[in-house]
Amino acid sequence: MAKVIHCILNNLFYDQRVHKLATTLAQTHEVEIVGVRTKRNEVQLSPRAYKTHRVWVPMRRGVAFFGIANLQIFFYLLLRRWDAVVACDLDILPACWLAARLRRRKILLDSRELYTQTSFQLGKPIKRRIWQFLERTLYPSTPYILTVSPPIAHYFERKYRRPVWVIYNLPLRGRGFARPRLENRLLLYQGMLHPHRGLEELILALMYAPEWKLWILGDGPQRNYLEALVQQQRLQERIRFFGLVPFEAVAGYTKKATLGVSGEVPRSLNHRYALPNKVFDYLQQGIPVLVGEAPLVQALVHHYGCGYAVKSWQPKEIAYALEQIGASLGEYEQKVQAARAAAKELHWERQEPCIRTWLQLALEGKPLPPQRTLEPCASVAALEQIYERAS
Repeated sequence: MAKVIHCILNNLFYDQRVHKLATTLAQTHEVEIVGVRTKRNEVQLSPRAYKTHRVWVPMRRGVAFFGIANLQIFFYLLLRRWDAVVACDLDILPACWLAARLRRRKILLDSRELYTQTSFQLGKPIKRRIWQFLERTLYPSTPYILTVSPPIAHYFERKYRRPVWVIYNLPLRGRGFARPRLENRLLLYQGMLHPHRGLEELILALMYAPEWKLWILGDGPQRNYLEALVQQQRLQERIRFFGLVPFEAVAGYTKKATLGVSGEVPRSLNHRYALPNKVFDYLQQGIPVLVGEAPLVQALVHHYGCGYAVKSWQPKEIAYALEQIGASLGEYEQKVQAARAAAKELHWERQEPCIRTWLQLALEGKPLPPQRTLEPCASVAALEQIYERAS
């Protein structure tokens, strides 16, 4: 049985995508996930259907973190048995690429973002040029690439002249639906607290929408700023921060929400091309969504009729949208039914044959053909039609 190692620069506690990929491939292969642990994020992991290992890194971020984490994982790969390694994004690709070259094993990449276009690169030209150099150096010799949305796939295909496959951030199929109620007036955001996620605007919007509450599940560099903003606006009684929640427990919070929120502001190509986990997670619970300016997310909402799109993600515009939503129970109930209908299509299991085909082609050393030409990927390729106009 072939062994596949997935490598990622987080602590494996909250990351859903790598868990779903590993769970799918563990049905037919031996699978291990290698992550990192630091002094602050040492947490116990729940039992899983695959092996896990976390290397120790003494710092949490910065150049030293990336360098030491890549070095640790490189030596781990050098000393273990495996047949293929999956790098979960550009930040861990150097270690995986070099180990695969030295061991003469297969290298695969799950490019979960347009990394050189993330918000962390805005206004930092030297940092951005370094990541662009790594991308230009490593991507052309990484023949098996997945990504999360059609526009990102097309971006890489044009740049590197090779097929790139899409596996959406769909959730595992749920076992039932929540019973969301409009009268609860509860908004829910789940995800990392990074710049340009629309949270500042959402918090300020609640100043003009006094009936609504907000729960925020996640952590990140903006958390202190957002908590200070909540205190400054005296919204502590209506806005709660829960911190990082293990992905196994997120559904328990989601089921209590009236609307799930995804307010990414498309100031970078990465956010413009985004199709976040959280949108699909909300829908899988039958929760309608409130979305901002990101065109692909708006296209999803318009196609399925499963939520509300705010054309300008500004506090007063958001508050006005919430006022309109709260005034129409009949329309809200229609959105709930549309979210449930979308959930029956938008689940991870429909992508599993395509994922297994991707790995098998790599293990056999066969070139990656255009995704839409293969029968196991037909259901995945069909979803692209939703986003063609938006992209």
